[in-house]
Amino acid sequence: MFEGLRIVVTGGGSGIGRALCEAMAQRGARVAVADLLVDTASEVASSIGSGAKAYACDVSDRQQVQALADAVATDFGGIDMVFANAGVALAGKLCDTDPREFAWLFDVNVGGVFYTAQAFVPMLRTSAATGRRARFVITGSENSVGLPLTGPSSAYTATKHALLGMANALQRDLAEDKVAVSIFCPGVVATRVWDARRARPERYGGVSAMPEDYAAFAEKAMKEIGMRAEDAVVQVIAAIERGEHLIFTDPRIRKITEPRVAAIESALDVCDAAVQAGGSD
Repeated sequence: MFEGLRIVVTGGGSGIGRALCEAMAQRGARVAVADLLVDTASEVASSIGSGAKAYACDVSDRQQVQALADAVATDFGGIDMVFANAGVALAGKLCDTDPREFAWLFDVNVGGVFYTAQAFVPMLRTSAATGRRARFVITGSENSVGLPLTGPSSAYTATKHALLGMANALQRDLAEDKVAVSIFCPGVVATRVWDARRARPERYGGVSAMPEDYAAFAEKAMKEIGMRAEDAVVQVIAAIERGEHLIFTDPRIRKITEPRVAAIESALDVCDAAVQAGGSD
């Protein structure tokens, strides 16, 4: 399915992004590896071989994302599949979150996907119109569908909830263009996403180390329930091959979705009863 496809992965220098780049290359795709840290992107592209090329891109900067799209269009002649994967994470309660860090999370996790869609969807439409498999894939999280199993990361949860809405809307918006849309929502994956401050731009507070308690929390979660990025990506690829829109990689996510579904159904039952009672007066 992926042989000969032209694919771009944001946040492709590490974690899930790196695993996606490697898996796509192994399946015969040409891969544009984009990352804020161009050295890591270059290392990934070099390890993949001649079918890959590295690009520097801060997805929170609209001009950089458009420049990435322009460069990829020149180098690859277009794009067939986009993995809007770049993201950052922080633990903590919402009212304890620094406003600059709140803005950083939303600018990267939500704004970055928005900018990526605007820059690359025209190429995906062209790809689909010529009969190629065109797809826009968003990296969500268990946080997209509920509160996480590992404790509060409230601002991060808000950004990932937003991505679910964005994915649903894009699926509707692009249906007539034959561009498929997927969002995959992994549970905890053993990556360095929680150490995102290591590459934080100056306008959001600059580079800093994780607080010791935060580092301990992340390490504990990774050891106890973290899935290898490579294993999560295998499931993502299989789901894409099946044409799925909503993709999960960890069955434990049921623990956070089932109470929410039950609460929604209960609230709707109360609404139905109230409306019927009002109509009988």
